[in-house]
Amino acid sequence: MPIKHQLLSSLLLMLLVVGACSNKTEESSAESKEEKKLLDSTGTEIVLDKIPSEIICLTEICVDTLHLLKIEPSAVSAAGITQESEFFGEAGVAIPLIGGTFFEPNIEDIYQTNPQLVIGLGGVHDSLRESLGDIPLYIVSPLSYKDSIEFVRVMGSITGRQDLAEAAIKNFEEKIELFKEQASMDITTLVMYGSDVNFGIDTKESVVGSLLAEGVSYPWSTGGDAESHTSGGAQFSLEEVLKQNPDIIFVETFSFDKKGPTLSDQLSESPIWKELKAVRNDEVYEVRTNIWANGRGIGSLSIVLDEVTGIIENGK
Repeated sequence: MPIKHQLLSSLLLMLLVVGACSNKTEESSAESKEEKKLLDSTGTEIVLDKIPSEIICLTEICVDTLHLLKIEPSAVSAAGITQESEFFGEAGVAIPLIGGTFFEPNIEDIYQTNPQLVIGLGGVHDSLRESLGDIPLYIVSPLSYKDSIEFVRVMGSITGRQDLAEAAIKNFEEKIELFKEQASMDITTLVMYGSDVNFGIDTKESVVGSLLAEGVSYPWSTGGDAESHTSGGAQFSLEEVLKQNPDIIFVETFSFDKKGPTLSDQLSESPIWKELKAVRNDEVYEVRTNIWANGRGIGSLSIVLDEVTGIIENGK
């Protein structure tokens, strides 16, 4: 080939490479400029300039949902569901922890992780927004299991994993339908929680209560009065429980001492407790508080349905 032609060929090749690189740069630039705007549970507009890859979970519904989307959180609150076998298990040990408490997480720990998004729980973490400055804070406040489903859609959209989100939702909705078939509205159930004899209950206005009400009788209501971060929770007395006299009671014990007495143990000396049908028939079940009370996501709720369905089936 003549030298002139070789030079022309080389020049054309260089122009093609430069053009390709230029197109990729422009595409990358366009992608980075694509903003996603959404409203969190408080009505605050969250603006994300790109798909977040570093997400901190201050609440377990975030851990639950990211697991469904096959995303590992950048950091999590301590003593949550992360290391439960159904979630990240042993791999969860390596996920950094945010110090402080659930109610007052350590801001410095959050900054050190360089997150692109922080997920917090309504009524608990709202006040962190100012301290976090430019770090986007999305507040989620699930009031029923349907809100938990919607949160999966939101996170699927935020992370670009809509297909995984919709698949997880489909599986969960199928599990609800199966629960309806296997359960019975003739069975009255109750979910109660606490660390001592001054206990509360999940009403049908709560995440778990609204779910159980799909397949069993769940007559408990807040009367429009919900407490603290436990949306749909209400303080109750054994006298009030006895009026409905549930067939099955699920108990969530809140305790920092794993060797301490369970809530049901503490109530066992009460004459009214002994009168309850569920107690007399040995249908009181201590459940995993992390999953039942703290999880709130559809992964945790799927576990709840499996456990409730198993107990009902065994009792037939």
